[in-house]
Amino acid sequence: MSILQAIAIQFGFWLLLIIVCSISVWFFRKARDRWFPNPNRNSEAAGAWRAALARMRRAVRPTLLLVPARDPGFSKIGGKPNLPSQTPWPTGDLGPRIFVAQIDLAAFQPHVQLDWLPSEGRLYAFFDDERNGCPDVVRILYALEPPGPPAEPPQPAPDKWRFEERRVGFMKFNSVPSLDWLEVDYATLGDHAEDEAGGTFEDCDLGEEIEHRIGGYPAEIQGGQMAIECEYMRRGLTRDYNDDVPDAIRRAAREWRLLLQIDSDPALNMNWWDGGRLYVFVRARDALRGDFSKTVTITQTH
Repeated sequence: MSILQAIAIQFGFWLLLIIVCSISVWFFRKARDRWFPNPNRNSEAAGAWRAALARMRRAVRPTLLLVPARDPGFSKIGGKPNLPSQTPWPTGDLGPRIFVAQIDLAAFQPHVQLDWLPSEGRLYAFFDDERNGCPDVVRILYALEPPGPPAEPPQPAPDKWRFEERRVGFMKFNSVPSLDWLEVDYATLGDHAEDEAGGTFEDCDLGEEIEHRIGGYPAEIQGGQMAIECEYMRRGLTRDYNDDVPDAIRRAAREWRLLLQIDSDPALNMNWWDGGRLYVFVRARDALRGDFSKTVTITQTH
């Protein structure tokens, strides 16, 4: 046996020994954490969990689910819009936009006041598939004039964009932000903190239910902080996720409110790509003065 062969055999032996020891240490640590958890580590994780829960509770906002109406009124999803007589049908890049929903603001404000919205008037939402990824993929019209009869689009929409009509009412819930919205580091929460903290974040989640809503926080499909995304999009900036968010953008992002969330809804023939959702945001100060010309729409799919 040559010297090189002997060295190679010895090197292989020590390498194999290191690998076996590393795997043994990994299994030992997993078993130790499971059967003999470190009280200090768990206590720190539980503290982080409780702190995150406290932030969520302080940030609670009212939200209104759009549910089938018992007494049908003006508000609806799908169908044909009741535009005021002098309001033209909005157009997109390739023709008429697709009507999505209309909401009577006065119908819910006496019971559940969203103080960043006008107390009267009507909103109309129109969609343009060609603008997907742009802030104005959904355009919002605001009108104080009386609604007219159901309006026909200037030209028929393709079959996939013909939505069935559902008249809707409003059901109030408390809405809390997700961990992603709060930008909480999941690594700080630990594996066992949920039990020690005495509560779960999922208690505030409506699960897999179809969620059309006004106000509150979005039911995200993917994680993220949509208010910050809105500020970047409104400024025409592309966010570099490797960079910290400037303080000026963080402060400005606090103004954004969820104006409308429209879910995919098979009963209405409504499918946003792969079972996705539309999230339309507006600045609170703009909405309060009736200016819905600067909304930002974020789309997410599965």
